[in-house]
Amino acid sequence: MEKEKYAKLFKAIVGRELTAQEFLQAKSNDFDPKQIKKIAGLTVGLNSDEQAVDDHGNVEATVAGTTQTEVKAAQKIAMNSVGETLKPTTKKKVPTKLIIAIVAVLIIGAGIFGFVKSRPVDVTKDINVTFTGYDGYGTANYNSEKIHQVITEKLALKAGFSKAESHKLISLDSLSDYLTNSKYRAKASKLMKWISDLEITFDADSNLKNGDNVTFKIKPEKGTPLKAVDKTYQVKGLKKTKKVSASELSKDEITFSGYDGYGLVDYDDSKLELISSDESGTLSNGNMLKFEFTSDYLDTLLTEGKAVTDKTFKVKVSDLKDINKISKLDTLYSKIPDLVKEEFKDKPAGEYGSYDLTYKVEPQKSFIQFFDDEYYDEAYLSLVITYKITRTQTWVKDDTLDNKKKGDVETKEVYTYLGYQNVEVYKDAVVLSDLSETSGLSWSNYLDIDAVYTDLEKSGYGEYQPKN
Repeated sequence: MEKEKYAKLFKAIVGRELTAQEFLQAKSNDFDPKQIKKIAGLTVGLNSDEQAVDDHGNVEATVAGTTQTEVKAAQKIAMNSVGETLKPTTKKKVPTKLIIAIVAVLIIGAGIFGFVKSRPVDVTKDINVTFTGYDGYGTANYNSEKIHQVITEKLALKAGFSKAESHKLISLDSLSDYLTNSKYRAKASKLMKWISDLEITFDADSNLKNGDNVTFKIKPEKGTPLKAVDKTYQVKGLKKTKKVSASELSKDEITFSGYDGYGLVDYDDSKLELISSDESGTLSNGNMLKFEFTSDYLDTLLTEGKAVTDKTFKVKVSDLKDINKISKLDTLYSKIPDLVKEEFKDKPAGEYGSYDLTYKVEPQKSFIQFFDDEYYDEAYLSLVITYKITRTQTWVKDDTLDNKKKGDVETKEVYTYLGYQNVEVYKDAVVLSDLSETSGLSWSNYLDIDAVYTDLEKSGYGEYQPKN
């Protein structure tokens, strides 16, 4: 081997320049590269099957358990320059330890890389827990979108997807494309299982007050390469609630419509509940109604920072119009007796009949009902008169079928009502067209007149006093 090449190889292996004595010794050996370690005093401790260089001058492993590549890397680090001229130096004992240390670092580095690759995903540093709302009614939140994106992307790498593919998998929806592809199906199925089995929860996330402790947990299923999280946070930063009165909250929430004595009340039953007698349809100006707020509405108010001072309150009925202002109502009323005459018309026996039918019609109280169609912003009324009807059968000849004789008489009292329903009221005037009749004849068998009154009142009718 040429002396220049030998000198470079010597420095690469030993980590220093040839001394003058070593140069002469190498020269006497014809610059044999196999003798480099022996000349440098590095042969102690080598196994019999290890050598510094091969027959072609290539460096072989000199430390048990290291690879050719690692030794070459160590040699590259140890070499300060290639091509320097030979000059006498003092013999040193450091190079052997240096090479071993460098090789050890490389081996440890490879081990660390393997450890990092197998270590479960940890998203603790990415978690951001915040508290919003009002003291006593606060809620706990975390940056869910960010956490789910980080978990999905990092678990995708663990499942075997490339970094570019993992970045696309921040939404589970995109997994469908991979599940149908045989190349990616196993990876996608693994990732899908890891994510779908994941639990992310707070031990308490509502009705919180400042100073409370809440625990945020990420609980992966066994086998998922994701580190579990169990971290406690103290609630802080919640605002104080503000006192509000019932009158302030109920303003414009309760309205009255219709006419004095027959008024209606309207309110949102998801917020309010009428706890006094429900007399809607018979209300008069000055009546007092008692309400309370629903529990659901109170809870909603508290989450908005509003604490109600009074849960129950009273409202005075107002703004009901005078019923006498409705024009043509008397006309509608005057048409009802005609319905009764038509329904209860006397009938003589005739050629084939065996008895005469006669009716005695006695009007009783009158009733009226108002209601609004909020959808169409229209108003309607129903107006009826109650009656006591005495029905008399008088046989004019013998009737063997009914076992009656000529001159026999039977009477029966009928209690009912007749009138008109759903009649439109437009600009305080009754619309007298397309009138729809109503009566209590077809579906009720009232035993007395009080039963008729009760039925009408339960249906929202109020007693009506017609004009004289």
